[in-house]
Amino acid sequence: MPGICAVAGVPLYDRRGAEERGEVAETIRETLAVPNKRAADLARITMRQLRYWDQVGLVVPSIRRYLSPRTAVRLYSFQDLLELLVAAELRHQPGISQRQLQQVIAHLHERDSDAPLREVRFATHDGDIYFQNPDGTWSGNPLPGWLIYRQAIALDLIGARIDMMKDRNPAAAGKILRRRGAQGSMFAGTRIPVGTVQRYLQAGYDTEAIIKEYPALTPADVSAAREYAAVS
Repeated sequence: MPGICAVAGVPLYDRRGAEERGEVAETIRETLAVPNKRAADLARITMRQLRYWDQVGLVVPSIRRYLSPRTAVRLYSFQDLLELLVAAELRHQPGISQRQLQQVIAHLHERDSDAPLREVRFATHDGDIYFQNPDGTWSGNPLPGWLIYRQAIALDLIGARIDMMKDRNPAAAGKILRRRGAQGSMFAGTRIPVGTVQRYLQAGYDTEAIIKEYPALTPADVSAAREYAAVS
């Protein structure tokens, strides 16, 4: 059938047909607006921590919606959530101070949204932080030997966690969408790379543990990842 690909019995999604039928709902990030409780749950932090970061200006919800002329609620956009999840990921990392955490979030906030990054690489030295440019150079021109603590933040995977907040069509479970490019194949109805789940499997994670990390996935998706690895 035209437009449908399959590899040794592993179902691959007919992307064109799925889009025409609405079975693959592309994430509309510009319209994402999440209340504080869902934002805290997604970042796996307490409401107290969320409110504190709001008060100190680290991560502030940027959307304001009025329920009535005198009542407004503040909601988190996709960019807000991206910064929130990065802050939650780094807050307990060794070698990262509160000031450096603020610098990382400010770097994310100021980045060009029209040229999205797959990851952010940074390093620290004596309390200062340096960001790696796409060409491999470092901001601030650090001297050789200064970059004593290096880390990379996988923004594409963090973005995938946010995208999972969108409803997924049950018919997409266990199906793989083949895409060209660096990210490769993904699970239908998500932005989660199949290779990510395969790495979890190689590390010894079972199906339950993987779904705990990626709640949008199903046992059928994990099984499809196993079969896809065996035939690819």
